This record gives sequence, structure tokens and C-alpha cells, in this order.
Amino acid sequence: MTAKPRVAVFYDWLNQWGGAEKVLLDILQIFPQATVFTLNYHPKKTSWLPSSIKVIPSFINHLPLSHQNPIIYTPLYPLALEKFDFSQFDIVISTTSTVGHCLLTPPSTLFVCYFHNVNRYLYQTPKQFKFLTPFLKHYQQIDFIYGQRPDYCLCNSNTVKNRIQSAYHRPAQVIYPGVDTSFFVPAKKPQNSDYFLIVSRLVEHKKIDLAIRACQQTNKKLIIVGDGRCRRQLIKLADKSPHSQTTFTGKVSPKKLLYLYQNCQALICPQIEDFGLTPLEAQACGKPVIAFNKGGLTETVISDKTGIFFNHQTTNSLAQALIKFNPQNFSTTDCTQNAAKFSRKNFMLNFKQTINQLWRNQISM
Repeated sequence: MTAKPRVAVFYDWLNQWGGAEKVLLDILQIFPQATVFTLNYHPKKTSWLPSSIKVIPSFINHLPLSHQNPIIYTPLYPLALEKFDFSQFDIVISTTSTVGHCLLTPPSTLFVCYFHNVNRYLYQTPKQFKFLTPFLKHYQQIDFIYGQRPDYCLCNSNTVKNRIQSAYHRPAQVIYPGVDTSFFVPAKKPQNSDYFLIVSRLVEHKKIDLAIRACQQTNKKLIIVGDGRCRRQLIKLADKSPHSQTTFTGKVSPKKLLYLYQNCQALICPQIEDFGLTPLEAQACGKPVIAFNKGGLTETVISDKTGIFFNHQTTNSLAQALIKFNPQNFSTTDCTQNAAKFSRKNFMLNFKQTINQLWRNQISM
């Protein structure tokens, strides 16, 4: 590159911790001088964000209840994004799963959008919201226009690539996110533990209730790591069984998480993932995955080699997979070798090279 570009990074909201936030940190490691723009910023919930990073939140951040429930301001999101001033930046990188493609940038600024997903609630509408279909169809037409704003589309999986093509009629380049394969490693002396593991935000679309019911049905031990708005109802569901073997840990330290991965029978993933980092973290620790046979998980788990799939998102289908599962059928080496293809090092190298090449193309025009 002939000159060091001034970079801005947009992320939907800074108020939680999960896989997408890990990717954000990788991008900020590539561009440590970047300024971060966001709809909503909650410093007490983002201790993981480097203190040196300058954060500019939208006006929504100052509205009542925005820190408790920013989703109530959904109709204002595009307006809030259009208020950002990117005139001092050469490159704007949006890493988003909702509205990051709505940004307005100057013609001379390179705008690259890295999609973790298209808006889930707009294009993957839960059954209970089907009555909103006419309204959603109208907004999809508006969202199509927003989808033309980025100069280039990148994404985290072929699953999301297909969604971008369907929603915006645009091609997208896949750059798989990565896991820290230097931290997530097999145990030197693994214990013969008999529990299955879930590592997830406790929200509706993760379908954790299926895993609880399936483990109760098959008398399996289940440890659930994570927190979220569905925590209470999931605990209530687990407690319905008089012989419940389900344990909720809440959030745990990295060291504890590593231990749980290293010593589980397998990680259970009952959800449709856009990509999914936790299955790769488990495989990096030498452990197989039991996953629903749809979405990004089909790109990171090798059937009957690093895990098994169940074909219906139902309790019975998952229960049958648990009965079929035999840990002796899986090799630690097979799991770690597959995870190595998705390392943070590979992601950061590929992402940096792609942005640099797009920038070169921009300044040579």
C-alpha cells in the first residue's frame, strides 16, 4: 500500500460477548489504530475491548432504556447509522449481522461489509412473528437498497454467502473466522468425564431447550456454559425433571472453559449457525461435535470424522444422535487437524490481504 489508510470499524452494538465479538477483536488487532463506531455502547459489559480503542456510539446510546433493550429502537437504526460522519476515513469496515450495510460513506471511501449474517429477524422470521410478514416484505424491499451501499461484501461462511445473494443479489467472498488454536488444545491427561457440553448465549434461536429435553430423555449429563435472556426459563425447564442432570455454569473463565472442552464427551449444537466458533473450539481441544445438519456447522464439522449430524431440529432426532454417539469412533488428531484449517492466524492473514488488495484497487482507479 502506498500510504497508510485511516480506518473506521463499525460493529452493531458493544454490549455483550460472543463469537462475533471475538472476530471484532481480530479485526482490531489487524487495524489497531481504527476508530470504532457502534449503535450502542455499554462499557461495563465490554471489559474485553482494549482501552486504547476510541468508540463513537450513535445517538441511540443516549436514549432512555437503550442499554437495557436497544432493540426497541430498531426503526431508528438506519437513521442512526446515516448520521455517522466518515469523511475523515479512507476505509470503513463494517462487521455486522443486522444493519451494518446501511452506513453512508463518501464516494472516495472504501466501504467493505463483513457479514456474520443478514438480519435474522427480517429474513429468518420466527414462527410467532409470521403475522408481521406483510410489513417485513415491505422492509425487505428497503433493505435491498441498503444492501447495495457497500463497495464489497465479505462474509463468514457459504451459508451466509447464499443469504446475501438471495437478499441483495450480490456476490460475497467467504473469509472463515478463526479460533485460537494455541489456546484451545487437547488435554495432556484427559479425564474420562461423561458429560456433554453446550457453550452458547442463552437465546431462543440457539434451541438449547432441545438439548435439555434430549439429555433428559436419554439420561445424559449436560453442562451449559453461557448466559442470556432465556436463562431462567431454561433452568425452569431443566428443573421439571426430578432426575435432572443439567448444570448451568453461567459465564466462566477462559481456563475453566478450556477444561470443560477438553474433558467433555462432545459439544452439542442444536441450532442453525451462520458459522459458529464453538464447534471449532471443541475440535481444537480434540473433541467431536453433535450438530444439527444445516447452516454453517456443515462447513466446519466433518460427518462421522469430527462429529455426527442429526437431521431434524427436534428432541427425538437429537436424542437418537446421543444414543448413536460413541466417543471411541473419533480421533483427537482428526478433530485438531480440522480445527487448524480455521485458525485465527489464517483468518487475520486472509482478511488483511483482502482489505489491502481492495484498497490498492481503490487508489489505482
